[in-house]
Amino acid sequence: MWLYFILIIFGIFDVAMASNFDFGDTLALILGLTIAIVGFFACLGAYARRRSHFESL
Repeated sequence: MWLYFILIIFGIFDVAMASNFDFGDTLALILGLTIAIVGFFACLGAYARRRSHFESL
């Protein structure tokens, strides 16, 4: 498990160093995309739970 986490961190740093932006800008972009993706799936899960609750009534 920790090996995957370390590989992901190294991958993020590799992308950040290879981009044409500053390191901070790239890190903010990656963090923003991660938060947006997690938020999207959280809303999708909440919608699915609410929909399954109404279908069982």
